[in-house]
Amino acid sequence: MPQLRYAKNIITETREYSPEEMAKIKKMLKDSPIKSTVEITRLLWMDDEKVKNANFYMECIWLWGGKTTSGTTEEPHVHAFPEVIGFISSDPDNPGELDARMEIILGDETHFLTKSCLVFIPPGMKHCPLTFREVNRPVFFFTLAPISRYGRRSEKMKPEEAAKIEIPRFRAPRKDANGSRYARYIITKPKSHVPKASKNRPAPPKPKAKTSHLVSLDSSVLPGAFYADFVWIWSGDLKMADTHAHDWDEMIGFIGGCGRKDERAIAGDIAMKIGTEQHKITKSSLVYVPPGVDHCPIEFKNITKPVLLFTIGNAKQWTQVKK
Repeated sequence: MPQLRYAKNIITETREYSPEEMAKIKKMLKDSPIKSTVEITRLLWMDDEKVKNANFYMECIWLWGGKTTSGTTEEPHVHAFPEVIGFISSDPDNPGELDARMEIILGDETHFLTKSCLVFIPPGMKHCPLTFREVNRPVFFFTLAPISRYGRRSEKMKPEEAAKIEIPRFRAPRKDANGSRYARYIITKPKSHVPKASKNRPAPPKPKAKTSHLVSLDSSVLPGAFYADFVWIWSGDLKMADTHAHDWDEMIGFIGGCGRKDERAIAGDIAMKIGTEQHKITKSSLVYVPPGVDHCPIEFKNITKPVLLFTIGNAKQWTQVKK
C-alpha cells in the first residue's frame, strides 16, 4: 500500500535532546538546585525539523503530580515572537480548575495559576521563572508559538550570543483596576467560533458526546494574539467541521487521556480527512495542515476515555477560504 502524502504531517513522538542540550540542562539544574517531586512525561514536539515547512513550534508535556519546594524549572528570557504557555485540567467534573498551583513571573509580577489557562507572551515581554509548585491531579502543559523553530534570549547567555538575537521592544501596559499590568495576558475563558444560527444557517445538531469547551484565544480576546481553541471530548460520538481550507497554517492536536500507564493511547476511533486522504488517529498526535489544503471532517466514534482536541492557527482569528 503506498504511503499517504500527509502521513508525514502527523507527529506522534517528542524530540530527543542532543548531548549539547542535555549538558546545558544539567548545568542549569546544577546552578539552580531544584527540589521537586513533580513527575512528567514529554509527550509531543512540533517544529520544522519534525515536519518540513511547518510554521509552528509546540512542546506537550503531562505533569502527573508532585511538588516543587525550591528552585525553578525555567529561567527568565524573551522571544522575538509571540508565545503561549498553557495548562489544561484533566478533571471531567470541574475542567476549569487545575487542582494544581503554578507560579510564573510576567514582567515584574508574580502570578499563581490555578485554572485551565492560556498565558499569552507578546514579543519582547520578559517572562519566567516558571515553577510547578503543586500538582495534585494530572495537568496537560505546553508551550506554543507560530514560528518554525524555537529560540530565545536569556540573561545567562554570553553577551556576544545575546547580541545575535534581535528582540522587539515591549512596552508594559498600564495597570488595570486591580493594579496589575500583566493579569490581562492570562486567559481562562472560552470563545465560541461557531457561527450563529440564522434563516440560511440552521443550528447544528446537538452532539452525541459529552464535551467541555475550555479556553480559547484570538486577537479579539487579546490584541496581538493568534488563534487557539481547546475542547475536551469526554465520551461518545462527534463529527466536527465540514471540509474546508484556510489561507494560514493550522495545527490540530489530539491528546489521549488514558492515564500514566498508557499516556499516548486513544480510547476510541478518530478519523480525519486531509486533502483526499482519510487518516486514522490512534495515539496522541499533532497534525500540521498547510495553507490551502482541504481538511476535515474529523469524526470521533466510541470515545470511552477523554480526548483533548485543540486547533491552533497562524492567524489573528479563525477564518476559512470561501469555496
